[in-house]
Amino acid sequence: MQESSLSRIKSKSDKGGMAILSGSRGDKSKKENKARSKQLDKDIRGKGLPGATKVTGSYVEKDKSGKETKVKERSHVVTSGKMGKRKFKKAVKSLGK
Repeated sequence: MQESSLSRIKSKSDKGGMAILSGSRGDKSKKENKARSKQLDKDIRGKGLPGATKVTGSYVEKDKSGKETKVKERSHVVTSGKMGKRKFKKAVKSLGK
């Protein structure tokens, strides 16, 4: 993670609520994950939330057979902006589905 992204995320989280969302999945192709990420960005803005700060992370994902795969993903850090806490929580829950 770049230092500028980290300091921006820290300052925004101090002001109010914050959530991290990702549309990437290990069983999808790179092209599919990129399209899902782009759609998630549109959905975030569609909910009236400020534009997300994009970060890259990685994790280990298990498939149904128990095989572990290291997955690199693009995540979106979303803040509440001027939205109230309850409304923000509701918006993030619906985006997660």
